[in-house]
Amino acid sequence: MKDEDWMLDTVEVWAIALTDLKITRTELFTAQRKSMSLEWPPTAPADFLALGRTETANNYPDMRQEYLAAAQGNYKHEVTLETANRVGEWQIKTQPESISYKSWQKHYPEVCKEHSEGADFKVPETHRVEHSHTPVQAGSEADKRISEKLAELRRLSA
Repeated sequence: MKDEDWMLDTVEVWAIALTDLKITRTELFTAQRKSMSLEWPPTAPADFLALGRTETANNYPDMRQEYLAAAQGNYKHEVTLETANRVGEWQIKTQPESISYKSWQKHYPEVCKEHSEGADFKVPETHRVEHSHTPVQAGSEADKRISEKLAELRRLSA
């Protein structure tokens, strides 16, 4: 096999891989620009794509901080909640970090990309009943019943 044949095969394999990874035109151009300044060029299509996808993720909260927040059940940003859903909230809380964070690293940029392209992920609103406490008024009917119950308990404990 000639050297030229290897280059054509490599181009074809990379084209298939990048198409399967759903690379966008913007990501392609960004990755091309960034790869020119690297000491070594990317050796795998996924590494090349990662150069283009970091731009999108940079507009969102830090990946590591959001992973730690999700592990505590704290979803401040909609991409955090959606990523936790894809990874699995139970997996994040119960699996070793070496396993769950690896999955988080895979899904977080994808979710950020989808969100930047218009996908709508919502953090559900929590509805809580406000606590209200009305102190017992001295001499009221409730105060009399409480005093009676206390007296009864004192008699029983003596």
